[in-house]
Amino acid sequence: MNKHIHPLFFSIGRPMCVLGLLGAAGLAQAHEDWEGARADAHAPIGVMGDHVHKQGQWMVGYRYMPMHQEGLLDGSDSVSKQATYSSKDTGGYGYHNAPKDMDMAMHMVEIMYAPTDRWTLMAMLPYITMDMSSELHAHGDAAPVPYDMESDGLGDIALSGLFRLTPVNSAHQAILNLGLSLPTGSITEKDSMPHGHDGAPMQMRMEYPMQLGSGTYDLKPGITYTGQGERWSWGAQGIATIRTGENDEGYTLGNRTDLTGWVAYGWTPAVSTSLRLAAASWGNIDGQDKQISPTMSPAADPRAQGGDRVDVGLGANFYVPEGPLRGHRLGLEVLLPVAQRLDGPQLETDWAAVLGWQYAF
Repeated sequence: MNKHIHPLFFSIGRPMCVLGLLGAAGLAQAHEDWEGARADAHAPIGVMGDHVHKQGQWMVGYRYMPMHQEGLLDGSDSVSKQATYSSKDTGGYGYHNAPKDMDMAMHMVEIMYAPTDRWTLMAMLPYITMDMSSELHAHGDAAPVPYDMESDGLGDIALSGLFRLTPVNSAHQAILNLGLSLPTGSITEKDSMPHGHDGAPMQMRMEYPMQLGSGTYDLKPGITYTGQGERWSWGAQGIATIRTGENDEGYTLGNRTDLTGWVAYGWTPAVSTSLRLAAASWGNIDGQDKQISPTMSPAADPRAQGGDRVDVGLGANFYVPEGPLRGHRLGLEVLLPVAQRLDGPQLETDWAAVLGWQYAF
């Protein structure tokens, strides 16, 4: 278990109580039946696997999810690039390189189909682009050598079965999430990087955060609850990611836990806004890719990959209740970290966002 998980997760207690009070206020005005034709019938767009469909219904969707990371943390303390590649004898970490910033974007296509009123099947196909800027520690009086790495391609495809535990039309929906992530993303991505004393470019396997998948079949069990009132809606979800076995390159990514809770207010059937808290905890890597030297960079060190983070999300949903575009949904959510503790030095997250479209028929 990550040593930081308990104090960091306790830090969200008060905000979670606020969300709970707002949800309780909505319970007093809860409906008898679930209303699907309103903007807040779906969770904030950053939540996946939050709803089910009635028998025979399809849904297609697309999400664009950018994220920016910049600066280094060890625990909750900032770490300079100089300390990252300074020798251990002088109080540094002794790596050869130091990451500076990273941009990632995921394009996600989702397809849902309900063969029965109880079961909804879901497939999510991700395409990922990543760009990391780093610098190689120079020897002597020479300046550090900056360089960029890029990778892009298909990520790990996720297949899920969502089982409705509550009655079909209930204003309180409880869903059992049963997911499986397939190892379709590459874990052998390479790029040209400076190497050695003179910084000559060389094709090398990129660091763990620049790889496109886990290389293992990953179980993703979880549970989701959503409730609905006259104007308010609310929900909570817990999802685990459990790695199975070791991948072909000799390592296993750390397990992950994601917890989130939200409230939303419907200004009209077409527009709602939301407030969400999301807490994530993920472990370090077990094993090592023999083609990635752990002394090259903290991003290449299996012991510097775990961490915990709490984000606050501000979102808006838009729904078309009538006309030729009836049933189309748009969602936008911006996520800002309020607490981070990382096994580092490791790049900290500055912000993330989700923009999505969904259409059920």
